[in-house]
Amino acid sequence: MDLQTEFLSLTRASSEAEFIAIALSSTRHDFLAKAKDGSPVFLFQDASIAKYTPGLKLRNLTVEFHVTCRVQTAAGPIEDQFALVSCDDSVPELFELFIRCFAAAAERLAIGAGTAEIKNNLQGLLDLFRAMSKPSGRAVSGLWAELFVIAKSMHIESALRAWRSSPFDRFDFSWFDQCLEVKATTNALRAHEFSLEQLQAPLGREGFVASILLQPLSGGTGVMDLATAIETAVSGKQTLRQKLWGNIASALGSDFSSKLDVRFDISYAERNFIIFAMGDVPAPPLPSDGRISNIRFQSDLTSAKSSLPSSSIVQLANVF
Repeated sequence: MDLQTEFLSLTRASSEAEFIAIALSSTRHDFLAKAKDGSPVFLFQDASIAKYTPGLKLRNLTVEFHVTCRVQTAAGPIEDQFALVSCDDSVPELFELFIRCFAAAAERLAIGAGTAEIKNNLQGLLDLFRAMSKPSGRAVSGLWAELFVIAKSMHIESALRAWRSSPFDRFDFSWFDQCLEVKATTNALRAHEFSLEQLQAPLGREGFVASILLQPLSGGTGVMDLATAIETAVSGKQTLRQKLWGNIASALGSDFSSKLDVRFDISYAERNFIIFAMGDVPAPPLPSDGRISNIRFQSDLTSAKSSLPSSSIVQLANVF
């Protein structure tokens, strides 16, 4: 059963130190439980000698160390020392993202991990959730389109590896001999904004642009729907799972609630997908004066023709 579905069926904790929980590992005592207030809480087994370690309070989550808890599992009761990571009960729309992010991180903990190892393993995710208290500046359509490309690539593992690791990366997808920029719009006109650099593939690489028209649809496909399907396809790849949820958390920012509510018609996106070679995109020439840089422009691709053997979504499989 899916972990999120299992969480929904859990009974709430009877106290701050007694939980009915889902085991996350066959080799460690790590668990997912439901707190008294109904919010998710992870219990990560801490093998360190108990001593005072300051906890951490972020906008949407809390971390406590060296907490002795009694946990009831399908295999029987367990009493142990844990690091507790809990999500604020005031943001139920964040519960699923929280669960999937930290479940992926749990799989990287070693047997006998202590406080320092747990803190180091979780630090990247804590930084991401700290960043979620600030505006991201990214439209949800861009994130949705990138996830759509991964989900429809027919080579999900390769696409995830090629997906950018930083918002400052030059291209959305980049690998040893190719790069791909993804553009999406909810307008009827197939026009996108580019920087001139986004259409200049590095020497020796082929460059592509995926253009997607999107149509908002209540009851359509959301970011979490696409991400869950992608995670299922790479269920045994912990590093890729953590990258997936980390990139999503980083892109959402403080307005995650409204972004997670946005849904698009996936069949419309499939029908209105075109992939171009970078050279097919109308663009100004490279400036001959080195003092000119950071050129940005809008390019109308409505009448542009793709020079690729196929411009439809099936071409993604060939690209990846």
